[in-house]
Amino acid sequence: MNKDVTSREDLLTIVSDFYVDLLKSDELSHFFEAFKQKEVLKHHLDTLVDFWDNTLFYSGAYKKNAMKPHVAIHAKNEIQINHFSEWLQLFNKAVDSNFTGPNSETLKSRALSIATVMKLKLKVH
Repeated sequence: MNKDVTSREDLLTIVSDFYVDLLKSDELSHFFEAFKQKEVLKHHLDTLVDFWDNTLFYSGAYKKNAMKPHVAIHAKNEIQINHFSEWLQLFNKAVDSNFTGPNSETLKSRALSIATVMKLKLKVH
């Protein structure tokens, strides 16, 4: 049985596994071309760990506007409803493959909430 998510290291495991799958996804990889460069990916994963650390543990580590880059991406390359479904599936897989417990479930629930808010703000139907 896997342990629950309890640390930044655990979050790094999740986002690292998640990005392996994102970069291979037929549905989503075109949004993530820049992250095929190792240094760009490393910096981005650090930012994602800050985001999820703040989202799950209220650490205050993330100070940016998470919607801003997604609005810019959507303006260049429209994000569609199926992209959100695939994103959530891959995120949940990364969590479930490595962890189990209340924090893991909270993380997946918050990912669903974030995706829902993004769909509304981007007016994706």
